[in-house]
Amino acid sequence: MKLFYIVVITASLCITSMYAQTDAVSTINYSFSKASVTARNYDTKAVVFSHIFGDTTSLRELNELSYPLQPVFLRAEIQEGILIACELWNNHKEYSVQEEGGLLIPTKQIEGAPASDEFDPLPQPYALLPNYKLEIEGSTATFTFTVRYGNEMYDFPLESKFVIVLTKDELK
Repeated sequence: MKLFYIVVITASLCITSMYAQTDAVSTINYSFSKASVTARNYDTKAVVFSHIFGDTTSLRELNELSYPLQPVFLRAEIQEGILIACELWNNHKEYSVQEEGGLLIPTKQIEGAPASDEFDPLPQPYALLPNYKLEIEGSTATFTFTVRYGNEMYDFPLESKFVIVLTKDELK
């Protein structure tokens, strides 16, 4: 009978340990490091313009480029390789992310907080381009958005690559 209790207790501990390991999902926080945008002639692949943004202050120049609006992540929470929450530079709002990293939903405003009269460039909710890639390597998360678009300044279609690099927040 003692052997039976030992087997039951051991099995219970093993199952509990397995459940605890599979249930513990790590969320990693990242912050903006740099970004770049490169637009090419879609047909010839010749570079039309290229710009690097080394800090958040230089991001203001993004609005001056003939480039479609893209969300810029100031902070991002990534869980198992999927974006789950973020704060955007475009409007300094926080979003939860649904549909496996594809749909930004604004987090709820605190009741009684005054509504902002500022122009928000992003519609609420906002669908990320379906063809973005997220690559995580070491302490770096890189988001790459590729989009084909037209612009009245050019008589040919453009293809752009927008890359946002974030670095893992250090624990303090």
